[in-house]
Amino acid sequence: MSLFKTPEEVKSGLKFLIYGATGTGKTWFALSFPEIVGIDTEDGWARYVNKPVGKNIKHILTSSSATDLEDALDEIDEELVDSVKTFVLDSYTKIYENQQFALQSLAEKRQRQKGKSDEDVGMSVRDWGKLKLNTKRIQATQLMLASKGINIVNVAQESDIKEKRGDNWVVVGHKPDLSKGVEFDYDVVLRFITEDDKKNKTVNYKAEVLKDRTGTFKKYDVIDNPTFDMWSDTYKETMSAKESTVNFKKDIDKDIAKEEMESASTTEIVD
Repeated sequence: MSLFKTPEEVKSGLKFLIYGATGTGKTWFALSFPEIVGIDTEDGWARYVNKPVGKNIKHILTSSSATDLEDALDEIDEELVDSVKTFVLDSYTKIYENQQFALQSLAEKRQRQKGKSDEDVGMSVRDWGKLKLNTKRIQATQLMLASKGINIVNVAQESDIKEKRGDNWVVVGHKPDLSKGVEFDYDVVLRFITEDDKKNKTVNYKAEVLKDRTGTFKKYDVIDNPTFDMWSDTYKETMSAKESTVNFKKDIDKDIAKEEMESASTTEIVD
């Protein structure tokens, strides 16, 4: 039987990656999505509960643990997928940093067990590979939820892109503070910024469009006061299509199993 199938329109939640400096309106935008189950890694959502901005929040988990995140995604898939419409992770950067801290701590522990100083030790290539695999598993589960009609909104902190010019490092751009290449998994990528209106003593909240597969906006468009409503028509169109679950996590496990089998076979040959 062929692995291929005839292309057809299928149900899919919208996948957003949003990032920017602190205070640029990222969380407010995320909370404009409907029927939210969210992970708050910075303990900042409490102030929005029972207020208009938090009216769409149905369930909250406060944690910065990657293990809790994976368990929460499984719970959404198994128990909440029919009762919510959006999963918000605010912020993904905290999860990523927590994993780095855990792996760095393990690297230092390994050095101490060898009787060596842990002062200058860093994460090994294997540690970075594990971090990348963990990220892929999290992304695969989120993509599966999107294929079941759940919107995915991942909030990230912003880091600078620097180039050395002469003796100085110069900021030439900005990027989400996450694993390299993670932005390819999303339909829409927005960078949030603010502009001070000193004359009226107000702050204008804006988002620069860096990617929009939905065609709602063009790359480099700058949106004033962005909300989910700007993409709601696209969401409604996709929700009327046929559901076809995509399980990339299963694909990862399949490839891991194959590699383990081939590795064992190679070991036998070497022996």
